[in-house]
Amino acid sequence: GVLPGITRRTVFDLCAEAGLSAAAIDVSVTALKAADEVFITSTAGGIMPVTMIDGAQVADGKVGPVTSRLMALYWQKHQDPAWSSLVRYR
Repeated sequence: GVLPGITRRTVFDLCAEAGLSAAAIDVSVTALKAADEVFITSTAGGIMPVTMIDGAQVADGKVGPVTSRLMALYWQKHQDPAWSSLVRYR
């Protein structure tokens, strides 16, 4: 399953901000292989494009425009102090 984490929620927020529809649904491997674009998310990596699945290219094997746009928005927000909380530790 997919954890309902912060990065995942952030992607939904970014999609809404960019006017893109997004939904959390189960997707078959066949559907992923036939997709125009595929990306994954993680805390450390943010939004990461998937250009190959099982050794086969996704679409043309390049990062697509939606993924590129979301990646740029994600890292802009990552640098924005309004989206961050300072955590002090010793």
